[in-house]
Amino acid sequence: MKDLLGYKDLPADITGQIAEAVEIWKKHMGNELVGVYLHGSVSLHAFCPDSGDIDLLVVVRDSIAAGKKLDIAREIIAIDGKPRPLEMSAIRLEDARNWVDHGNCVFHYSDFWTEKYRKRFIDPNEEVYVVDHEFPDADVTSYIRLIKERGIILFGQAIDEVFSDISDEDFWNAISSGIDDYRFENYNERYLASNVLILGRILSFKVERRILSKYEAGLWMIGYVPSELKYLPEAAMKAWFGGGDFSFPKEELESLRIFLINEIKR
Repeated sequence: MKDLLGYKDLPADITGQIAEAVEIWKKHMGNELVGVYLHGSVSLHAFCPDSGDIDLLVVVRDSIAAGKKLDIAREIIAIDGKPRPLEMSAIRLEDARNWVDHGNCVFHYSDFWTEKYRKRFIDPNEEVYVVDHEFPDADVTSYIRLIKERGIILFGQAIDEVFSDISDEDFWNAISSGIDDYRFENYNERYLASNVLILGRILSFKVERRILSKYEAGLWMIGYVPSELKYLPEAAMKAWFGGGDFSFPKEELESLRIFLINEIKR
């Protein structure tokens, strides 16, 4: 297993990338920018430099015009993956202070959307949902809860001045929403091991009533699942945090998925 890092331990190339992302938002939003907040594995001191993503939540004063969203996305794409993948959402200050699950996003970027953004850069008639709409996102509820507990201010106002509290009930509703449709194969293939750990992480909150990092949740899951399934979270831990391979027949992964989902719903 690789050493897991917090924000103060990050290599200079990663802190530099984070700083560049913040500067992009400052450049394009000016006084409309309320703050940029770091959450995810870095805030939980569980970041693996070889596999982790950089997770940001941005707060702005008002909606963002489609053209400005594209300008921001263009510059974010230029630094995405250099060295780590970036994922970020933006919400309005009014919503942040009065958050109601599933809220309302005014911007989103992750590598799932990269090619869709690029098509829009070329063809202004290309529909890109996150550009052309504001939309509810249950994930943001969980981001706010984590920011309130462990978030890092990269720029802007104090966390308690910006974000409302998220109850256990709202947090649980957000992370367990649509659980029947959860698939380990969602998104890029590189996230397969991560998605296994995330599903265990959801269950761990139900049982423990606290937010665990993916690393902590993986260890927890190894101790929780039936003995015949333990090898799967063990392998997911080695793959995500140690750089190993994670490739198993679908029926084996499906057995784990069904067990975890049944426990989450029970």
